Amino acid sequence: MRYSPDRDAAQDLLQDSYVKVFESINQVRDPERLKTWVYKVAVNECLQSIRRQRPVVYADEVETDGVQLPLDPFGAEEVVAALQRLAPAQRLAFNLVEVEGYTFEECAEQMRCSEVNVRALLSRAKACLREILTEKQ
Repeated sequence: MRYSPDRDAAQDLLQDSYVKVFESINQVRDPERLKTWVYKVAVNECLQSIRRQRPVVYADEVETDGVQLPLDPFGAEEVVAALQRLAPAQRLAFNLVEVEGYTFEECAEQMRCSEVNVRALLSRAKACLREILTEKQ
């Protein structure tokens, strides 16, 4: 559900990922890395789905405020609901950097944009999350 707006779409993405895994299983060179490879296939399938749905909007400026998003007073359901309200590109940047742990460089490569754009999207995502979550308090 990190990369999809609803449960049905997430299940479709999962099924598409399984199909790709089974079609390409013979490409795995190191059986010990199978879990990592399957995970990468699934993430890439989600990213391709997002790219097909809507083009990424690129930013000209970056606003960095350095403020961390406080999640302690919020439940997981509230945070997930807030993430679903973000623009797709913002949600993707947030998930890749903050949840998945990708570097800005890796995220930019996956999203096919510059690191500056990733930083801008992440900054906007955090600002939007801050606004959405403080509305609920």
